[in-house]
Amino acid sequence: MKIIRKFGPIVGLVLAAFLLQSALIIALDFSSLDSNRTTALLISLPFTTLGAVFVWIWFNEFSTNWNLSSALSKLNIKDQEYVKYLSSLDKFKSDLIATNITESVCDKILKFLPSIIDASRSKIYLWKEDLGKFSPYPNQEGEDHFYIFDPFLLWITEHDKIFYSEEFIENTKFLQIKEHALAFSAKTKAELLVPFILNKSLLGMLVLGPKSDGRRYTSSELEKLNEMRSVSVMSLSNSIFYERLIELTETLEEKVRHRTQELESAQSQLIMSEKMASLGTMVAGIAHEINTPAGVINGSADNLESNMNYIVKNVFEIVKFARNKKLRKSFEVALLHILRDRKKNQPMESKDKFRVKKEVREEMIQIGVDPSFAGEVASFIIENDIMEVRKYIYEVLVQGESARSGYEMLKHASNTNRNIKNIKYSIRNIVRIVKALKYYSHLDQSKSFTNADLIEGIENTLVIMNNQLKYGVEVKKNFSPIPKVVCNPDELNQVWTNLIQNANQAIRGQGVIELSVYSSGGTVTIEVQDDGPGINPAIKDRIWDPFFTTKDQGEGSGLGLGIVKGIVEKHKGKITVDSSPGRTVFKVELPLRPPQPSNDPNAMERSAV
Repeated sequence: MKIIRKFGPIVGLVLAAFLLQSALIIALDFSSLDSNRTTALLISLPFTTLGAVFVWIWFNEFSTNWNLSSALSKLNIKDQEYVKYLSSLDKFKSDLIATNITESVCDKILKFLPSIIDASRSKIYLWKEDLGKFSPYPNQEGEDHFYIFDPFLLWITEHDKIFYSEEFIENTKFLQIKEHALAFSAKTKAELLVPFILNKSLLGMLVLGPKSDGRRYTSSELEKLNEMRSVSVMSLSNSIFYERLIELTETLEEKVRHRTQELESAQSQLIMSEKMASLGTMVAGIAHEINTPAGVINGSADNLESNMNYIVKNVFEIVKFARNKKLRKSFEVALLHILRDRKKNQPMESKDKFRVKKEVREEMIQIGVDPSFAGEVASFIIENDIMEVRKYIYEVLVQGESARSGYEMLKHASNTNRNIKNIKYSIRNIVRIVKALKYYSHLDQSKSFTNADLIEGIENTLVIMNNQLKYGVEVKKNFSPIPKVVCNPDELNQVWTNLIQNANQAIRGQGVIELSVYSSGGTVTIEVQDDGPGINPAIKDRIWDPFFTTKDQGEGSGLGLGIVKGIVEKHKGKITVDSSPGRTVFKVELPLRPPQPSNDPNAMERSAV
């Protein structure tokens, strides 16, 4: 076994040599050789094999120290240094590949430099995106920073090579940039400028001071610098990209939140613009509605002042009536009938009024009343609907000189009563409008959900919009009793306003708007129907889209139905439309008790846009 272990490799070597030579002989093709050469080859075969065996034995027995290191030691020193450099460069590349931090890359570059070049000082000026300038690494207090618009840095991005600072003094080609290059070199104390450029983008600048031995940098050292530079540029680029990616990832949520807030703010402004447009129209109508009773009050107040002035000036005439019991009684009866509250009778036809007036006038003429005066009094009696007490007025009128005074007293008392009634009626109208407006805007309630009467909200909306609907629009109400609904009345008022306003615009202010309210199970349904031309089927699905509108310019922004849909969905309801020529119905279905909505005040606006 020992013999096999010792001589087994020799047998293998002999066999390998034999096979190699046999293959050589076959390749030479015996047929092409003469007999002498063939014999010589065959005889040499065992001798060459034995020679290989002796060489192998000699290396193993007499040259035990032979190995790869001893072979390398026989190479010259220059080759050894180059191999060492290649090994360190390979390790440097591996270290850079494993590094994703820009400052770590710079640190490894500065640590690798002494292995290839003996510079007295070295520093990297690295581009800092957040600062907008090139900052030194390592950073020491008081050192200069350079901005991207530095003329030399702008110039060097177009000249990707290593420069000696003295080149800018000696080479006339650099006259244009000479001043800025020398200024940069002076500030950085650089003798050699090594830019890190990728795709004409300057990532940084390696500046090297003079060599420690005072000699000039050799071409071999510059070549090594270039090799290091190419590796460093790629590593710096990767690390900068990686850091930006990490920064973006870390701040993405914040940026998304900030952007979302901006979008919410923008859409809130759009929604507010739509609300203000509707509000402007309603305010104009409300102003008109309030202005009318206010004008009545103002006119009635002026009339009251005139009536009171007459009564005060002629108070002594009343005293004369008071002394005559019979005359005083007749005056009191006529006055009380004029001042009493009574239901208005069906107004007379013009021809009947003319006939009755003529009869009353004839009656007064027969009792001695002046004909011209009798016609005025007859008109007064008919206008005040006091035909049943006219005999008492006749008794006042036959008093001679006091007849005119008595009639004027009754007329001013009647006017006073009428003006007071007009003022009370106007004030009731103003109170009704203000009450509706207060309910509509819900100024005294929070934005939280509460039990509300939807019919009351619709009625108040109609009051607010009365000025838009009272000229040519017939509003039909089919209101069935419904329970109160948990909702935000202020937001739902906006729904009714938009739907009624859209219906009014669809019929161009001339037609019928029918409002229906009814309940079924746990749902309340509100329908707004108009007899307008209907919605084109081609655009029916787009009416909910923001800014989509078929109205004329200035009539709408296209946000109304989007807002309506958002409010209804916030209340966990749904809104649908069924339209054909002559009949368009918007149906809103709301649950009586919707799930508690989100506390986010912007939820409605986000769902609306």
